[in-house]
Amino acid sequence: MPDFEAYWGRRALDFVDAIEASTTRASVISQFERTIGDLGFHAYIMAGIPTPAQSLAQLTIANGWPAEWFELYDRGNLCAVDPVPRHCFRMLNPFEWKDAPYDRRHDRAAHGVMMRARDFGLVEGFCVPIHYDDLTGAVSIAGERPYLDAETRGALHLVSVFTHGRLRALTRPALGTAERRLSEIEAEVLRWAARGKTAWETGQIMRISERNVRWHLEEAQRKLMTKNKTATVAAALVNREIVI
Repeated sequence: MPDFEAYWGRRALDFVDAIEASTTRASVISQFERTIGDLGFHAYIMAGIPTPAQSLAQLTIANGWPAEWFELYDRGNLCAVDPVPRHCFRMLNPFEWKDAPYDRRHDRAAHGVMMRARDFGLVEGFCVPIHYDDLTGAVSIAGERPYLDAETRGALHLVSVFTHGRLRALTRPALGTAERRLSEIEAEVLRWAARGKTAWETGQIMRISERNVRWHLEEAQRKLMTKNKTATVAAALVNREIVI
């Protein structure tokens, strides 16, 4: 493949267009599985991170983990000691499982989870923290020897955030006009951001300054109470503030 970076950038944007046109969970999940599978990931979970009073099953949006591993993980409340979901509370950006910090000698429970996961083929993983509605969740994917570099990490970030958002949107009613929080110009700025346009490119298209574009992005982020541009676009899609 002559231009791998450009390929995965285009594919991620095509993926966003495809799942926004999808009207069923099954279609969205199928496209997500096919995309991550092409990079060597064969397992995934999309879920909120449970409190001590909750179970993982209650907060799971989509489950592509091996059934036995999910049952073991949920029944044993392994989320409470797993360093990967614990790291999500401190992170906005995606990270590899191996980068979730813990002390192997003194945190044996955490090390035990990581080693047990390998028994189910979950050897290397990639996690995308999702912060929404004052909650923290994650899209976590894994495989035995997946392909992961800077370009595919960026594509997987976009794919994961939009899949999570689309699945949530399919379970929520559309907002009425009176319920919308974004102005028309804020929504338009986000629509161009969803298509991969930079602030400068959006400014050229809309005939406003780059500084003005950034201000509208910040206003949208403030109104939707999100942490970054990608999360803001995803929240706007989930809430039906924008359609692309």
